[in-house]
Amino acid sequence: MAISHIQPLVLFIASLFFLPALRAVDFENCNKNGYDLGTVTGVEVSHKPEAYEISITLTGFTKEKIGKGLIDVYAKSEKITDHLKRYDICAMGVPCPVEAGSNFVIPLTEIPFYALEGDYKYVVAFLDEESKEKLCIDFTYPASAIKMVSA
Repeated sequence: MAISHIQPLVLFIASLFFLPALRAVDFENCNKNGYDLGTVTGVEVSHKPEAYEISITLTGFTKEKIGKGLIDVYAKSEKITDHLKRYDICAMGVPCPVEAGSNFVIPLTEIPFYALEGDYKYVVAFLDEESKEKLCIDFTYPASAIKMVSA
């Protein structure tokens, strides 16, 4: 009987060492009020320490149809805005268009990770065909989190 209780514990401890780090992060809307396009309900960040990359997974739901457009990821501090990566929404394996009233999971991969000086945030912005911001979230993911997990 005791073995059946030990096995899940051993698997859990092993997963802490061998699975890539995946962390839910606190985030907020860039405009502080919300957007007509939809709502992001969760943000998870994982990393590849050997490649100096992070991946961001967004979950949420749409209020409006998401069709052609772009997603920009950038790091922003008081003095610097550094564009990190751009994605075409319909070219990234996500069903396109995403119909109004549906849930979405959007994986953003191979984003360069490095620390800017001072306080900074990561920003993820959904842009329409005319590059108008339709939805935007920002969050802090400190370099110390990467160093702590990857050490």
